[in-house]
Amino acid sequence: MKIIKPNIPKELDLIEDLLSLICQCKEDEEDISGKHVKEVSLNDADISEVCFKDIIFENCKFVDCSFQKSDFIDVIFKFCDLSNCNLSDGYFNRCQFISSKAIGVNIQNGNLQHLSIINSNFKYANFDSSKLNNVSISESDMSNGYFSECKLTNLELDNANLMNTNFFRTPLKGVDFTKSQIDRIIISIEELKGAIVNAYQASELARLLGLIVK
Repeated sequence: MKIIKPNIPKELDLIEDLLSLICQCKEDEEDISGKHVKEVSLNDADISEVCFKDIIFENCKFVDCSFQKSDFIDVIFKFCDLSNCNLSDGYFNRCQFISSKAIGVNIQNGNLQHLSIINSNFKYANFDSSKLNNVSISESDMSNGYFSECKLTNLELDNANLMNTNFFRTPLKGVDFTKSQIDRIIISIEELKGAIVNAYQASELARLLGLIVK
């Protein structure tokens, strides 16, 4: 599987007052594009229904902010904190989260394409009812998360912590869990059909599903 990386221009405008820019773009009904948003901190801000294109967010902190129904196209989040933010009903295409924190983030009903989550903390994140197409998760904590009723196409996992994560009603055919932690995941036999696991994981899953392994 080949994940298409964000295609971001080398020259970006440095932005330190993001909120004013958002208000202006909403008023003018324009996208926010070609910006390097650095060391911005926002609390309880309404950033909903905004389209971000060709953006790097670096060392930014968004506390309880709403990005609901926003679009992110060719966007990188680097060393950012989006914990407890609302990104539900959002569209992500060619995006990366690098060394970022998004504990408890809400990405329900999202449309995620060519998305990479790298060395990040997404503990308790909610992806319920989302479409994940060409998504890579590596060296990241996704434990206690929610992936129920999702549609997965080409999900790549590499050392992802998925302990206690809920995959209820999400078909996992073709998903390779062998390099990740899946202890105590919430799952049923139907969802597991076609999933790829190692011998230890198979034994643990069997016990989880009520089978007695001798």
